[in-house]
Amino acid sequence: MKHSKYMPLGMGLAACLFIVPGYASLPECDLVVNNANKELTAQNKKPVKDVAKLTGLLRTLNKDDVLPREYVTRDEALKLGWSGNPQDSLWNVWALNKKQLGGDRYTGAPLPEPGEWYTADIDSVRGISSGRHLIYSAQSMTRFVSTDNDASAVVLPPCQ
Repeated sequence: MKHSKYMPLGMGLAACLFIVPGYASLPECDLVVNNANKELTAQNKKPVKDVAKLTGLLRTLNKDDVLPREYVTRDEALKLGWSGNPQDSLWNVWALNKKQLGGDRYTGAPLPEPGEWYTADIDSVRGISSGRHLIYSAQSMTRFVSTDNDASAVVLPPCQ
């Protein structure tokens, strides 16, 4: 097997991202989320409460291009016994304990970038959706955050 100068043997995708030109110059994700919170506050909208968790979610999507295992789609949750009522906790169903909704197609306000967009709940409390979402796409490192149930969104530029 021939070794590539761009992906040394034993290095995963995360390590290789630092080889991609420009990746190392991207801002840290926590700075991006804090800046988005300032913009949300300036627009009289609710800020993201759990900055650390959203920062971790952004980094996971950057690294793996998939949501963490704690997320289930709405259809998966319904199949496992969730009522589908947004006021009902996912955690009322044993198989959905500690889960959040995520991976469903985004159907909110139009976004400035084309593509297939998906949502992931953020700031959920005990399995009840907060109406706050990360909006992401596998085709773009730019993400969006909505804290008003997808009526509007603030851009989260690419970060590391």
